[in-house]
Amino acid sequence: DRRVGKRATSKRWSSRLHRAVCGINAAAFPRPVTLQSAAIPYRIEPTGSVSVLLVTSRTRRRWILLKGKIGRGLDAAQSAGREALEEAGVTGRIVPDAIGRYRQPGRSILGFVANLRIEAFALEVEAELADWPERHQRERCWFTVASARRVVMDAQLRQVLRAFERWIASGKARQ
Repeated sequence: DRRVGKRATSKRWSSRLHRAVCGINAAAFPRPVTLQSAAIPYRIEPTGSVSVLLVTSRTRRRWILLKGKIGRGLDAAQSAGREALEEAGVTGRIVPDAIGRYRQPGRSILGFVANLRIEAFALEVEAELADWPERHQRERCWFTVASARRVVMDAQLRQVLRAFERWIASGKARQ
């Protein structure tokens, strides 16, 4: 795939630029870490089982959690709720404490490779909108938690979904 090669070249270039700017010992100047937030939208089915909502990424069409930058004037949990509305068209009650955390590579404003640290928050879905800002860019689908773990490609996302499953089992979700 040409994009993979281009992305690899871009990462190599960014690493070289990072070393050039920071000097030979780039480890003394670690890559910036950007905090983002993610929502784990869920609903309790009439049978008592729990379903989670995943969306596809815009470029690779992989199943992912809804995540994004923390908005100005918002805390991480509020920002996760905003991402759920923008990316999947769902609203509901967000849990203020993070269920889990994971890391992903990303890009800084200047184009350097940066590390993203994402905190994931449970969102009990109360309304699912027919129209939302990214409706034409993403698909959304409800999965059982076990199925969601199988369809996500990222091992760290699977770990977050396991943490979510433990959170549900602990009885902290409103029944």
